[in-house]
Amino acid sequence: MNHTSRGPVENVMKMKTVSLIMITVPLLVLQGCSTFSSPTDHAITRSRIPAGNPMLDHYIAWIPREQAQTASVAKAIAHISLMNAREQTARQLCAGEWMMQGKVTGNVGPLPATAPEAIGGYPAWYYRVSHLPGLTGCHEKDSQAVYQAMQANLPDWIAIKAAAGTTLSRLD
Repeated sequence: MNHTSRGPVENVMKMKTVSLIMITVPLLVLQGCSTFSSPTDHAITRSRIPAGNPMLDHYIAWIPREQAQTASVAKAIAHISLMNAREQTARQLCAGEWMMQGKVTGNVGPLPATAPEAIGGYPAWYYRVSHLPGLTGCHEKDSQAVYQAMQANLPDWIAIKAAAGTTLSRLD
């Protein structure tokens, strides 16, 4: 028997190994391309971000890309941060009573962008959620106090721009 020839089992194993390599390598390359391509290469300028309706409340997030490598993760982080801030504000001002908010009317992003220089000019995901105006639930507090408390409970990269241009807009 020739020692260089392989039996049928060995040939099948070799073919499976080669097939696995042929499938795995392109998948790793594709994953690497999506992970390592820099969104800054495709970052939009602030002038290309659609303007928000001044009659709506806007929650404007500049999520650092070092915290969220993809748009989906950025969106999730923004929504989790908003819900945490609402819950903390409700506990602080409303005796834990759940704060209601106007109906969501739309959102923009997340879009790869660069945060404003005023907050660091870092690579970011721009994400804006727009609502019908109003935070309710704290009957003994005026809406300005509720907005200010909620802003204080948000990460620095999210700002509230209340309808009709209140002084809360820091990041727009």
